[in-house]
Amino acid sequence: MPFAIDQNRCASCGSCSSICQNKAVVKREGGYLVTEMCCDCGTCIPFCPTGAIGKGKTKVEFDNKKLDGALKEKLSLKRNIAAMKFTDEPLEGVPVEEGPQFWCAICGNVFEGKVGPVFFTAEATVCGGSAMIGVGAGKSTRDEFEAAVQYEVIGEGNLFATKTEMSRARDFYPKYPKAYRGMIIGSLEDVSMPDIILFPVIGRQMCMITTAYTYETGEIMSGYGGSATCMITVAIPFLENRPVFTSGDYSGRDFLQLKDEEIIVCFPYRLVPGLVSNLDKTAYAKPR
Repeated sequence: MPFAIDQNRCASCGSCSSICQNKAVVKREGGYLVTEMCCDCGTCIPFCPTGAIGKGKTKVEFDNKKLDGALKEKLSLKRNIAAMKFTDEPLEGVPVEEGPQFWCAICGNVFEGKVGPVFFTAEATVCGGSAMIGVGAGKSTRDEFEAAVQYEVIGEGNLFATKTEMSRARDFYPKYPKAYRGMIIGSLEDVSMPDIILFPVIGRQMCMITTAYTYETGEIMSGYGGSATCMITVAIPFLENRPVFTSGDYSGRDFLQLKDEEIIVCFPYRLVPGLVSNLDKTAYAKPR
């Protein structure tokens, strides 16, 4: 484990468990212990009143290429895993997406291996989805915005009956503390230390993932629907550090190039090493 708790010094106060963003510290019969979901951040150490938390025997390996290969192998994924990395400056060698483009369409092309990493900004977007993924909104006049909303979002045949329902759906999701300049979107194997990853799965793969996530922690993985794919897939994993899954929305599924039987999983990157490790420990790892 990246960190370990000395049971002889632990006072079982639960401070470490309550502060851990990964939910990696759990209470067992013998006291509190650190699970594979630990990301080696060390946030819990200053909150331990008895100094019971120390370095474990191993470190978390955030090797994006190895994690990409492990997920594909263990889950039998047929397509690429997309990765997103928020940044205020484009990385050297990564082209700036000029647009007009949808962020979800870029991800769909990543799944299919049709595009390398790009720096996506609000200036490149052709919808309001950039604001929903934390990179601000492109500039448009009020009339242009109203026309787009009426054509794509509001009314019979679209996502919401009126603007009231659209606003209510937006209020459900956590608020970004800032608008980032943009984000790197590319294949996991090509994006080092991303913030989140997302990829399409089918039923059995979904069961494998949720079981591995819950295995050591007891944390339940939530699914969301009824709103735009951008709001559902990015805000919660990035801001609340917990994975989600969704069927997405009508246009989002089209741009993501999803098959009828597929849904989207979005995971905070810091949880991926623990997920990979636990995939070998659950009922799905047994020979069939």
